[in-house]
Amino acid sequence: MRCPRVLDLLLPSTDAGVAFQFAVVFTVGSVAIVTTRSNRDLRLLAVGLTVLTVALMTLRAVH
Repeated sequence: MRCPRVLDLLLPSTDAGVAFQFAVVFTVGSVAIVTTRSNRDLRLLAVGLTVLTVALMTLRAVH
């Protein structure tokens, strides 16, 4: 079994890789939102970055 390269994790070429990347984005985004729940500005930043990341992933998938 070969060790995955960083490029394969950032830009997956298989459906399983994309599913894993999607799960990681939502997990990290959820943790960031829960962690910043007491500060409205930081929570908005966390939500915005999560939505931006998902939008870029969707744009790459559509393209």
